[in-house]
Amino acid sequence: SVAGESLWSEGPALLVFVEHDCPTSRLALMRLAPLADFFEPAGASLVAVHQDDAATAQRCMQSSKAGFRALIEPPPFAAAEALGVRTVPSAFLISKSGLIIDCCEGWSRDDFNRMVRQVAELGGCSEAMELDAEAPMEKPGCSSKNTLDPSCWESQSVALFDEMEDMFERGWTDGLPVVPPTRERVDRMLDGRDPQFSLGPVPPGMGELTLERLASCAVLAGCHPVYFPLLRTAVEAALDPAFNAHGLTNTTHTCGPVVIVNGPIRREIGMNYGINAMGGWNRANATIGRAVRLVLGLTGRGLPGSLDRSTLGQPGKISFCFAENEEASSWDSLAVTRGFGPNENVVTLYCGDPPFSISDHYSPEAEDVVFSIASAGSAVFGPNVYPIATETIFVICPEHVKGFEERGWDKTEVAQRIFEASKRRVSELRGGEQGPFTAALDDDVILAKWSDPSEVVLVVSGGPAGRFSAVLPPWVGFGLGSSMVSKKVEEDA
Repeated sequence: SVAGESLWSEGPALLVFVEHDCPTSRLALMRLAPLADFFEPAGASLVAVHQDDAATAQRCMQSSKAGFRALIEPPPFAAAEALGVRTVPSAFLISKSGLIIDCCEGWSRDDFNRMVRQVAELGGCSEAMELDAEAPMEKPGCSSKNTLDPSCWESQSVALFDEMEDMFERGWTDGLPVVPPTRERVDRMLDGRDPQFSLGPVPPGMGELTLERLASCAVLAGCHPVYFPLLRTAVEAALDPAFNAHGLTNTTHTCGPVVIVNGPIRREIGMNYGINAMGGWNRANATIGRAVRLVLGLTGRGLPGSLDRSTLGQPGKISFCFAENEEASSWDSLAVTRGFGPNENVVTLYCGDPPFSISDHYSPEAEDVVFSIASAGSAVFGPNVYPIATETIFVICPEHVKGFEERGWDKTEVAQRIFEASKRRVSELRGGEQGPFTAALDDDVILAKWSDPSEVVLVVSGGPAGRFSAVLPPWVGFGLGSSMVSKKVEEDA
């Protein structure tokens, strides 16, 4: 028998000795978490005994999604020593009278299932709960702390703490390392702003977004404090009901938030709108887009597998932010076409997929380039799905723009030509997914991909050489989709 009768005075108890830095311990906690609902009706207790301090043990339970009882055993780990624990995890099934009925070492699904069956028998349950048959079925553990030299206990605890790993344990990352949001870093990001000022609830989980939480996400993403006004504006646009952040997150589509920036702020904060504009290696582009996504994922609880239901996902769901190359053309910028002044700083939020590159290097005429662009645009969402009736962004490279300008075509003219070049007879759309509207039409009916040329949205960006443009396929929600939202960046935001 062992001491600690209060744990099993009302019924049997399964004690599981664990340690945060042991991967097998965390595996065991995750796998055993569903048993909590079974043990209580069976009159039994499931208890994790941690060889860590309280804060570390709490993080370990939270990251493992283990909601059952947890105890802390401080050095010199007398209970573990008395029970002969040499490895964590180690589990002991103890009867109401304090006798050890069964035990196991490391992770073994069969061993734990055996002990669960014994709990069911002791509790008079007709059927025992089975643990999920998920690999690994067996996994060796780690050395228990009571086996170490006492001089190592404190130094090991300090040495093993890694603030980057701690962020992963807390679930505060998008899969990539993040910057820990210390009080000093968050205060620097806020720069005197009211930390409790609320921007409202963030769909779909509806967590309240205070400026302090926004600043924390900005720090996590790696933003510089000078990006904060732009980031705040981008998030406000994302929270506009017209953007439909709830639907963007919940949909099984691959879409994510796309942040497009216009105005002098592009240069002021060092954004990239030239070579590799939609790629990495630029802090502003990468971290602003990432911070928007972290807000939706952390405060909005839009995490994959829970409220984020995307079938495939895509890299843009980590970060997708770029600026328009306003200097590369005589065309009005996206901001101007959406009603803002030419020198105003504007952020536009668009719900889109990754760029679908359009290569046209050798077409002799501008009409041929339009045909290439329109053909690519006609394939978005589904090549036979007509019309999609949704704003669709085309990123036009400077070389293609130059050819259009030489023909005297402005933005409106090019959009109209893309719209016209997308038209197909219904007979050409038979086969594959059509949708009931198109399926019901006669073969000779002619449809365009969009319901109106205004849905063809042109943005100029990219380097000076290379005849590569792109289409950013939209989220087509058929009545439940997203609309672009543009907002002016306020200096005191």
